[in-house]
Amino acid sequence: NGPGRFFYEFCELLIARDLHHLEELEDQLEQMEDQVLSGRLERFNSEITPLRKEAMGWFRYYSQLDDVACELEENENGFFSDGEQRLFHMLEKRLGRLRDEAQLLREYCLQVRELFQAEIDIRQNRIMKILTIVTTIFLPLSLVAGWYGMNFVGMPELTWKYGYPAVIAVSAAIVLLSLWIMKKKKFW
Repeated sequence: NGPGRFFYEFCELLIARDLHHLEELEDQLEQMEDQVLSGRLERFNSEITPLRKEAMGWFRYYSQLDDVACELEENENGFFSDGEQRLFHMLEKRLGRLRDEAQLLREYCLQVRELFQAEIDIRQNRIMKILTIVTTIFLPLSLVAGWYGMNFVGMPELTWKYGYPAVIAVSAAIVLLSLWIMKKKKFW
């Protein structure tokens, strides 16, 4: 049992339970994805940010350990035996897989965040649609109110006995016409 075996076993101890930790992180991301899809969006940013940082930390950690294993495998000084170099080669492959898994988790974090943003955009689009419908209905009424609010003397409807009910009927007709057009154009 030479020094190469010691370094190999030491690195193996460092990463012994890491796959389990990465799986837990993936489970948390899956739960967050389910929450977003079910419409529960509160506290999302405060929950995804630590997970994204953790995935990034794991990626850096494995990248650095992989660099160390590469250096040990190269054995520039001829310090390690062929068997020890094979151990470092196996360690390097394992660290590469763990690094790739951490990279996938980083990308998964971004996908969940994009899903969250898409859900926010859908909600905002619904709100904008409602505001557009309300504006479309009441804009012509505002125009009518503006005209009759001027109180010009030459307006025959002001002195007409049925002027006030006529303006109410025209306003109601405008609202009904607007609603009918929107329904026909399938705005809702």
